[in-house]
Amino acid sequence: MTGGGVRVRIVGQEGESAGSFSGHESFPLRYGWPKKCVDAVAERADVFAHDNAMVVLGVGKNMVKAIRHWGLTTRVVEPDPDAPKARGQALRVSALGELIFGSHGADPYLEDPHTLWLLHWLISTHREKATTWSWAFGSLNRQAFSRDELLRDLQGTALSSRTTVSSLTRDVEVFLRTYVPARATRSVAVEDTLDCPLVELRLLREDPTERRYEFVRGPKPSLDHVTLGFALLEFWNRVAHDRDTLSFDEIVHGHGSPGRVFKLDDASLIERVEDIARWSRGALLHDDTAGVRQLLRRKRVDPLTWLRHELGAGRAT
Repeated sequence: MTGGGVRVRIVGQEGESAGSFSGHESFPLRYGWPKKCVDAVAERADVFAHDNAMVVLGVGKNMVKAIRHWGLTTRVVEPDPDAPKARGQALRVSALGELIFGSHGADPYLEDPHTLWLLHWLISTHREKATTWSWAFGSLNRQAFSRDELLRDLQGTALSSRTTVSSLTRDVEVFLRTYVPARATRSVAVEDTLDCPLVELRLLREDPTERRYEFVRGPKPSLDHVTLGFALLEFWNRVAHDRDTLSFDEIVHGHGSPGRVFKLDDASLIERVEDIARWSRGALLHDDTAGVRQLLRRKRVDPLTWLRHELGAGRAT
């Protein structure tokens, strides 16, 4: 399937929601694509609908579609609500896209590993555009799995009869190639063995002999407090917007939580949370009264405002 993707309804702990298992044209995200997407949209809002998009972006037709897909999925561009809605093709650079990949962006060429964690969070929490990613990192309870097991589990979440096995299979393959280094074979073009930047995060481990994959849990030392704070604030807004307390169990085990998405082990997350008053600059506090571990929100901070301020102040771990 190509174009906008196969739309489905998926089942999760938070109820049904829209989902998609294509749109990437079987290409994982590549290093230069976020910057390329932001620059192209900044120059022309309807660039992806224009006849010379391949010339402007310097890639083939399918890659043009893939760049658009990943630009929307990572939230660096977004539909322009003020543009004429006849074709719905006009985009604009998002505030986040400008912050990271704009002309004065914090890390336009993905040289900082912290930015890779941010992209991973953005993709893996975008249930509507990256359903497999969101489900695998946010809801899947398996620690290890084969391709077939992942496919069968994923099929159980799809409620639409329009979802084909071939679409799901391709999506699972792209998901795996996002995090596992590709291996060249006679049937795979060299161009298709280029690794996605998120491979560097080492979140998935492959056992080629057993043909199985395993999530890698651990302290994640390259995950900085800026990205963790952004993720925590987004998660809080999503699951408990009206509450000023969030339990440790929700942060670690909640569906789509930072603990699940970043595959942090409990001890490492506890250590980070215990020091949250310092690195959140007093916005959040850790509380362990009567043995109940939780976070307290002293003041509400918009996640993007947090990110902008922390990047402007210089990242600190």
